[in-house]
Amino acid sequence: MNSEKSAELYARAVEVLPGGNSRTAVYSSPYPIYIQSGSGARVTDADGVERLDFLNNSTTLIHGHAHPEMVAAVTAAVGRGTSFGMPTPVEIEYAEALTARNATFEHVRFTSSGTEAVMMAVQAARAYTGRPKIAKIAGAYHGAYDAVAVNNDGSGSLISHAVTGNPEGVVANTVVIPFNDAEGALAVLREHAADLACVLIDPVPWRIGLVPADKEYLDALREFCDDSGALLISDEVGSFRVGYQGALHVLGSEADLTVLGKVIGGGMPIGAVAGRRRYMSVFDPSQGAPALPHSGSYNANPVSMSSGVASLRLLTPEVMERIGELGERIRQSMRAGIAEAGLDWEVNGLGSLFRVIATSAPEGYASGAAAMKRLYWVLLDNGVHIGDSGLGCVSTPMGDAEITEYAEAFDKSLRQMLAEGRA
Repeated sequence: MNSEKSAELYARAVEVLPGGNSRTAVYSSPYPIYIQSGSGARVTDADGVERLDFLNNSTTLIHGHAHPEMVAAVTAAVGRGTSFGMPTPVEIEYAEALTARNATFEHVRFTSSGTEAVMMAVQAARAYTGRPKIAKIAGAYHGAYDAVAVNNDGSGSLISHAVTGNPEGVVANTVVIPFNDAEGALAVLREHAADLACVLIDPVPWRIGLVPADKEYLDALREFCDDSGALLISDEVGSFRVGYQGALHVLGSEADLTVLGKVIGGGMPIGAVAGRRRYMSVFDPSQGAPALPHSGSYNANPVSMSSGVASLRLLTPEVMERIGELGERIRQSMRAGIAEAGLDWEVNGLGSLFRVIATSAPEGYASGAAAMKRLYWVLLDNGVHIGDSGLGCVSTPMGDAEITEYAEAFDKSLRQMLAEGRA
């Protein structure tokens, strides 16, 4: 692979950044490929190599790179001022656009990231209910907030564990439930019902396989929350893109609070909590000190708000349906290629999201994970970028040609990787 300049950049990076890195998810060994620019569905690296980008900054860039309407919106906003110590009209416009998409989005509160939005949603549930505990799905990822960083490694283990340094008191207040097992989840939830502020879910959790939650499971969680007084929080930072009204609506349920991010910001830093007025009232300072004070110097900054307005304007129901259909074509093409190669790997996803999972180790590879890592690099060499976990997505600049190009590169890369293993 032609990557001499990326190697040079990494050598500089390790001198000033821990491991040469500010974001664990983009680290690769022996060094990552550095990107110089992006346009539409493609990125160009520091060595001038162009690739088709099916990761889009971990599914954030639903309109691809440097979309003209996003560039125009951001440029105009920056010209008016990047942030102020007072609100701006575009915050209202953006909130109106979001609340119009889903009947449960009666009020919305902005943050600067998905992690922060999850944190505020959990704190809102605690403030509203006066209860200390939360429940989350085993293995699901919800960002870096202490309370949700318990059992976030994709393992599905029901034995509570947390990232290094997370206090035991935090771990003790996070209850872990199995995924897509209604009876198993209810058995755990009922033990803690009186102390639970919320049940936090991702309707299409990528870290545990990108398998959608089933209707029986969602109905059971909804009924439990209605009966117990706990709030149901749907973390759709990654999965909101699967439908015009979001993932939980597509799957036939509704949340009390929904956490948003990524695609709603048009490529700018963004996070949001949306929900029913009675739950969102904990943020309301108009009647005196709110139950949950919440500030942030960059909350609702006009650059992110303007980019978000432009992003949502382009995400019509027809556009969402089109990229969802392209996503299904990619999933089917990968399943066909995997079957032809004689593998039993999985391909999961919903709408414009997909993930290929190496569930077994082919000849010459120590594990399925090792094979997946190699496939990632071979795909890069063949002009396509997905996540090294197999995660990918479709962006709006893509069409039939890009889907065909991906399918051909995937089949070629799979053959090469298997031949290497046998050699």
